[in-house]
Amino acid sequence: MRITATKDLNSAISSELVIAPVFEDFIPEMTMSALGEKEIPKMATRAGFKGKMKQTVFIEANGRTFLLTGVGKRASYNIEALRRCYAESYSKLKGTGTQTLSILLPGVLDGEAFEAVYILRVSHYYFDTFQREKTTFPDLIIQVVTEKGQDVIDVALKVGEATNYTRDVANMPPSRGTPSLFEKMAREIPGIEVTALGREDFIKLGMGGLEGVSRAATEPGKLVIMEYGPKEQKPLLLVGKGITFDSGGISIKPSEAMDEMKFDKCGASAVLGIIKLASDLKIKKHIVGVMPLTENLPGGNAYKPGDILRHYNGKTSEILSTDAEGRLVLADAISYGVEEFDPYAVVDFATLTGACVIALGNNIAGLMGTDEKLISEIKGAASKTWEKVWELPIDQDFMDQIKSDVADIKNTGGRPGGAETAGAFLRHFVGEKPWVHLDIAGVAWTQSKTVKTPYLPNGATGFGVRLIYQYLTEN
Repeated sequence: MRITATKDLNSAISSELVIAPVFEDFIPEMTMSALGEKEIPKMATRAGFKGKMKQTVFIEANGRTFLLTGVGKRASYNIEALRRCYAESYSKLKGTGTQTLSILLPGVLDGEAFEAVYILRVSHYYFDTFQREKTTFPDLIIQVVTEKGQDVIDVALKVGEATNYTRDVANMPPSRGTPSLFEKMAREIPGIEVTALGREDFIKLGMGGLEGVSRAATEPGKLVIMEYGPKEQKPLLLVGKGITFDSGGISIKPSEAMDEMKFDKCGASAVLGIIKLASDLKIKKHIVGVMPLTENLPGGNAYKPGDILRHYNGKTSEILSTDAEGRLVLADAISYGVEEFDPYAVVDFATLTGACVIALGNNIAGLMGTDEKLISEIKGAASKTWEKVWELPIDQDFMDQIKSDVADIKNTGGRPGGAETAGAFLRHFVGEKPWVHLDIAGVAWTQSKTVKTPYLPNGATGFGVRLIYQYLTEN
């Protein structure tokens, strides 16, 4: 796939196929110039095309083949409409044998060229690593008609590739997507320093959460630390939950859909993908990524309900459910990262609670935090990407809900406010640092989910990569 920016409409429409947007109540200038004003009514009459959202039709005009894509009414048009409509158009390319393609844009909003290319890259994704017959796409030569330069196209491609890289890691089956694989992939990223701590380190450093959860794991647990960028700056600390398979431990889960618990590593996958993107784009920011990685399995030596674990910062947690394990490993990872690297801000990603899915569904992540400025910045960045967030509270009532009679805190406060009490648990380990917690349990993968988007097929979504890229470019 080779994509170039061009300002020459005449050159672009010489491609075998041209994607051209049409609103229900407005024909963009580029589309009008390419098709000719008289062709639109003819096409509409012949094919019933009205420019409705995601409506598409192939037409012949001026001796060329066009794929018209409907983007709805102009008043309701936004970048998400462009993502969905163009993803629908891209899906029509399969089987056409097209080798040269041009993409016209509505020309209404900033960022259209970036989004059209990013969604093209993200839409053309299949996880076929373990299939004998691979999914193949034509070696497309693509032109995007835009006043933006080639740099925008190249960056959009790299962000899309990093999103897909993240999806590849998260989609790995449990026996392959192990802590050791994460360490190996981290060490393959150019320009970063990698440190990996193991079980003996957990015991020596007092990381009781990681030690406890990893105790019955067949794959050795690890804490993988990646450092990128200029060390004279204070870093952004990114922490991602990496439970490479979550059976629930002694508090074992039902067997239905347990196969999806390979996706409990999506937080760590996102952090790995963000660091890779920073390296690929040579972003001039200091970023530290920390991935607590382990299986959560039952066994004769497994940690148990009723146990009390002591974490890296000295706080103790009473275990009421071994299926509330993510917060235990994150507690050690966050407090270690805060003490070792003195970050200016902390953002964690975790497929943490089913309660967040019940509250916000499958297209919105729960956001909690301690710093209004950081919260506002992350929300602002999210509003420009497909990664929606919604703020949930962590007030004193939720902090009180996880107080323990026998330890400092307990690892679950019960069903009420389950997402918020998980956030309250993590709050104990960030100290005074500005912090945002993103519960991505509903948005990290699409398999068996009730709400899907056309550019995210079944499997991991790569949630978080584009979001943090947007945050880094704006702050």
